[in-house]
Amino acid sequence: MKELINTIEQTMSSFEIAKLTGKRHDHVIRDIRELNKGYEKLYLPKIGLKHRISDLGFGRQRNDPYFELTKMQTFDLLTGYNTELRIKVNRRWAELEAQTLIRMPKSILLKGLEFLPYIEWLYFNAYSLNSSSFYRRIRKYPQHFFKASNNKWYINKAFAEQLLEFRSTYHKLKEVKGLPQVHQMTIFEIIAEVEAEQEKLKTIAK
Repeated sequence: MKELINTIEQTMSSFEIAKLTGKRHDHVIRDIRELNKGYEKLYLPKIGLKHRISDLGFGRQRNDPYFELTKMQTFDLLTGYNTELRIKVNRRWAELEAQTLIRMPKSILLKGLEFLPYIEWLYFNAYSLNSSSFYRRIRKYPQHFFKASNNKWYINKAFAEQLLEFRSTYHKLKEVKGLPQVHQMTIFEIIAEVEAEQEKLKTIAK
């Protein structure tokens, strides 16, 4: 049985990147928007824009836009920055990862198949943990799940890998642009339109 080690996916905000690099936050936002254009061309998920409410005092508030970047996205962004700034951010990532390293429970072997702890697998791969989503897959694909004596669910590793691949392909398909959808007339609609025109002509002839 193979023991898996994984980390919770950390993110770094554009605020922190601005602080670490000494850049203005609006300039970091600008750079991330440019990075998103590259992601769009490559059919990769774009970095989503978020907002933070800042209290200015005296009942006033400000809505500040910002981004949360994964490690890979941060490194993509830093490609255009100088070496010193990259080093600062890389050191910060090392600190974050050291804080969040955790050990997954061991996988189990069942009739020659390897099964992974289901809830941990969902968590590490950013799937929803709500009960309806959790049990929907179990009900739909019972042959790929196993419930241990301690009531802990496990998922077939090979099946889990296929789910991840399907999710990746699905997101790429959603990005593909198609033709605008227009209403196409049926033969019955065409006949009705022709008959209406003929009636108009008869009325005019009278």
